[in-house]
Amino acid sequence: MRKTALAAAVVVAALLSVVSTAGASRKDPPCSITPGSLSSGQTYTVSATGLPGRNVNLVVTAPDGAKMTSWVDTSDGSYSGSYTAAFWNGETGTYAYAFVGKVTWPAGTYSQLYSTCSVQVS
Repeated sequence: MRKTALAAAVVVAALLSVVSTAGASRKDPPCSITPGSLSSGQTYTVSATGLPGRNVNLVVTAPDGAKMTSWVDTSDGSYSGSYTAAFWNGETGTYAYAFVGKVTWPAGTYSQLYSTCSVQVS
């Protein structure tokens, strides 16, 4: 009985190791924002590579929780866009950018998240 329990424990540990390793080796496509920290009114660039060449939307979440969604052209697997940090009425804080799959309306939901990055505006 002890040998069976020990063998089962070894098999479970091996399976968990394989699952953990598989999950650890998967990486999201790189997303970056330069500069990484900025002041109100400054211009910055959001870039992402390794994205699929179809059905990619960009969801921008402002510090107050407001979300803006738009389709972006990733036909070559990359995206680069310039933005200006808001400089009115306390729009400072973290702006988050999420590259996602097809967005379902009117709820604005999605099931595929490709990459995320954020920037701090002060």
